[in-house]
Amino acid sequence: MPRVVDVDGHVFEPDVLWEEHLDPKFMDRRPRIDRDDRGTTRYNFDGNLIPPGTGRGAWVPEGIVEASLKREGGVDPKARLVDMDEEGIDVAILYATAALGCYAIADVELSIACCRAFNDWLAAYCAVDPERLKGTPVLPMRSIPDACDEARRAVTDLGFVSITVPCAVFDKNPDDPVNDPLYALAEELDVPVGFHAGGPRFCYDKFVDSYATLHALEFAFDVMFAASTVVCGGVLDRFPKLRALFLEAGAAWGPYLFERLDEHWEKRPQEMPLIGKAPSAYLDDGRVVISCEGEKHLPHALAGLGVHSIAYASDYPHWDAEFPDTVRHIADRDDIDDDQKAAVLGGNAERLYGWA
Repeated sequence: MPRVVDVDGHVFEPDVLWEEHLDPKFMDRRPRIDRDDRGTTRYNFDGNLIPPGTGRGAWVPEGIVEASLKREGGVDPKARLVDMDEEGIDVAILYATAALGCYAIADVELSIACCRAFNDWLAAYCAVDPERLKGTPVLPMRSIPDACDEARRAVTDLGFVSITVPCAVFDKNPDDPVNDPLYALAEELDVPVGFHAGGPRFCYDKFVDSYATLHALEFAFDVMFAASTVVCGGVLDRFPKLRALFLEAGAAWGPYLFERLDEHWEKRPQEMPLIGKAPSAYLDDGRVVISCEGEKHLPHALAGLGVHSIAYASDYPHWDAEFPDTVRHIADRDDIDDDQKAAVLGGNAERLYGWA
């Protein structure tokens, strides 16, 4: 069996990150955790609250931030390596948690400074064992030229292994040509683009009455929206070497979405003029990979998407991660075969990242 590769692990950003790495002139506007008089905790990014502070569902229950900190490996890379050994993870590809909120910062200079600060901190975290800990950057998406500059620095100078793009890019869809320089850079640097749920939000917080409902709806919609726009908006046609991951909503949505997209392409092809084949056909060459977390419907997802289109993710150390059993939830199940397990647990990631 190939190495076990976690395509969507996370870190937790300590306060010292901003104190040690953020440009001092922005220190009074640094990201912080705020708590209101009800005990509600939110991340504050220059006045942008994550989750938002208005709307029926825009709240975080008291203790949710603290409850996520049960594993020290989110902050301490040495502790993480111990937990990776316990899980059976050989390589972890690491994304931000709170710092995904950097995408919501409107001020370009502040956004650049916060992204650089996080990326520098994450690089130091990964440097403890660069063969096993692989970073991905947050980028100042308000300015695509600056996002390209930071992405290049992250990959070439910091050793990061992909470019990260939020599923909602302010008032632009992921397929908007304004983002094309970033995709061209990913091709040039020969790294995948990870479309990660979270960060800038859609409107669910206005309509649901609990964070649990908000999270369940939003993350699934985020990745479905990103996959739909990237595929049907012609991004993979414009950039024939681009590889894309869609992260943190499981994989069971994939067959449903691509079946619907195929139907609409067949019946309304004039409204998808930028693609020359059915949306599901873009799964055939292995350039599109969706993360999974050992969900019950994994066999259905494999049958509908193809064995080359799904890769294991732990989501460690988030509140909904199932440490220390995430690898076992795939390796020990009897409803998929050994070849499928090998592909999901590491083979697909090795191929996508060019390590195979």
